[in-house]
Amino acid sequence: MTRLQLARTAVFVAFAIQGLTFASLITRLESIATKLDLSAGDVFVVLGVTTAVGAVGSLTAGHLANRVGSAATLSLMLGGASLAAVAPAFAPTMVTLLVLNGVYGFFLGGVDASMNMQGTATQDAYGRPLMNGFHAMWSAAAVLGAVYATVTIALGVPLGLDMVPIAVIGLVANVATFRLLLPPEAVDAVEKRDSSTQRPRPALPMLPLLLVAVPTFAMWFVDSAASAWGGIYVVDGLGAAAAVAPAIYAAYQLVLLAVRLPGDRLVARFGAERVIRTGGVIGVGALVLIVVAPHWSVAAVGFAVLGGSLAMVPPQSFVAAAHISPDNAEDAIARVNLANYAGYLAAASLIAAVAEVFGERSMFVIPLAVAVLIPLMAGRFAAGEDRATRTEKSTPVS
Repeated sequence: MTRLQLARTAVFVAFAIQGLTFASLITRLESIATKLDLSAGDVFVVLGVTTAVGAVGSLTAGHLANRVGSAATLSLMLGGASLAAVAPAFAPTMVTLLVLNGVYGFFLGGVDASMNMQGTATQDAYGRPLMNGFHAMWSAAAVLGAVYATVTIALGVPLGLDMVPIAVIGLVANVATFRLLLPPEAVDAVEKRDSSTQRPRPALPMLPLLLVAVPTFAMWFVDSAASAWGGIYVVDGLGAAAAVAPAIYAAYQLVLLAVRLPGDRLVARFGAERVIRTGGVIGVGALVLIVVAPHWSVAAVGFAVLGGSLAMVPPQSFVAAAHISPDNAEDAIARVNLANYAGYLAAASLIAAVAEVFGERSMFVIPLAVAVLIPLMAGRFAAGEDRATRTEKSTPVS
């Protein structure tokens, strides 16, 4: 394998570790809440703190990558996340859980940012779309993590101990692949190749980045709604049996994965703007179906379609951010990554408020309104497509 192929493999591994670890932990939240007798409000606070600290981790990764490179940053953050993911289940109190989840959240945010820095740099070095494949690996590993959690919970494996194998896998894989990631000099070579002149690192162009962050925020808002509230909606709002709730999440994630698998080929053929706009229109239609669904089975179809419609937004948002400011790509990616955490926080608070005032049946009215931003602003994802065309004609870093 060439140096670049090895780097691509290492990035795949990083995305897999992140997806496996995150899903293995988040699916245990209900068990942790039961152990500590947490209320719904307590759970919201835990998630809110984790999300807020994750944003700090994302910004920290951007600054650290500028100093030591995204490869070293990713390895550090990934190792920290693997270790920190074991601790929350051992928390004896709510306060301890907040601290331990906050530590994990910091590394989670750092990994989110730095793995997308490496992914974007590797894609640019290849000169063809790769990011959707990386994110597909995350989704596949997340499904595996959820299945692992379901099995270990059913077998009665003690909380915390069940996360130890996940941590070991993450640490071993991290050590094995760290030296395969693109080093700073290789990333710099890609940036110099795609810059017409060499110049000091410029200030971030905040308005163009904000215009990418807005539809990205919309995607994460809707994703949070579907992931955290979809099961509650079909059970409490549409009268489904409790066993249907996890099936809703599974359908959403599996279709999302199915769309990401050929995603790189779709972007290469049709362009990011067209793919995102088409998906956005389909997503709005899926949310209409969810809102007006007369039966939970109809809503289930809507959630499945919704997963596929949103699949391409996250990878393309990082590509667009890096291409808006190619000489400062690390910070650009870290800033746009904040839309992830903002979307989750906003969805958690607004949907909870709507459900409290108008009932569970009204939960997805606001996500429907927010989702309209995705097709309307799909043009922002075209940033850097001319650059991608140029790199196809260039010699990759090897």
